[in-house]
Amino acid sequence: MFEDETSVAWRAMPRHAPVVGADGAEIGTAETLLADDDEDIFHGIVLKRKPGGEKVEIPARRITRITTRRVVTDLGPSDAQALPAYKEK
Repeated sequence: MFEDETSVAWRAMPRHAPVVGADGAEIGTAETLLADDDEDIFHGIVLKRKPGGEKVEIPARRITRITTRRVVTDLGPSDAQALPAYKEK
C-alpha cells in the first residue's frame, strides 16, 4: 500500500499527516509524536480522529510505515475505535 511514496524515519513524520488504517481508509491526522528524543525512542503518535476530533494514542507497534505524505497503521476499524484517549503529561 502506497508503495510509490518514500518512507521516512519517525523524526521526519509530516506534521498533520493523514493517518490510514490497514484498509487504506483515512482515520484521522497525526498531531504529534510520542517519543524520547534524548534516548531516540519512538513510542507512537497522537491521532486526531475523523470524525469528531478526539485525540487518541497510537502505539509505535501499530504503525507499519511513515512516508513523506502519510502514516500507515495496521489498525482495523474496530481497533481504531478502541484506541485510548490521549492524556497530556
